[in-house]
Amino acid sequence: MLSLLENLQGKDCAAYISAHQQIADTFSLTKNGWSTAGETNDSTRILNELSPYHIRTIHTNRWFCYCVPPGYSIEIYLFQFTNKSKDILIANYNSIFYNDAVWHTPEDLCFFKGSTLISGSVSHENICFVYNENLQLPGLWEKKPSVLAEQISIPE
Repeated sequence: MLSLLENLQGKDCAAYISAHQQIADTFSLTKNGWSTAGETNDSTRILNELSPYHIRTIHTNRWFCYCVPPGYSIEIYLFQFTNKSKDILIANYNSIFYNDAVWHTPEDLCFFKGSTLISGSVSHENICFVYNENLQLPGLWEKKPSVLAEQISIPE
């Protein structure tokens, strides 16, 4: 497993997203949980742009590097990863991590092949793990032992 050591921004963020094109068929974004996210239309606009690629929305208490108490759930949006959806991601996301700025958009980009996680991120925690070490990725990465508990799958 590879762990991102420094944020990917601008062209490096676009290259990271594009690197998944040869292997991923699905990506996910998590509903932004910050209370201020509802104060802007950014989330609605991005979800509308991605709506032709929307597969489904799931609610779960466990996702990549997340676990919420019983009675709560995380809202996850699943999308087809195509050339056009890739372009929408690149146009709307220029950074993997928050870098001390609160976003008002869906967050925590994860990529999948079938239901298997290829890479996952938690934007506000500066976490990004890649489970396919053959991807050609920009940036500074550290090889670490896999954390199998965090290598989630898309539920049926």
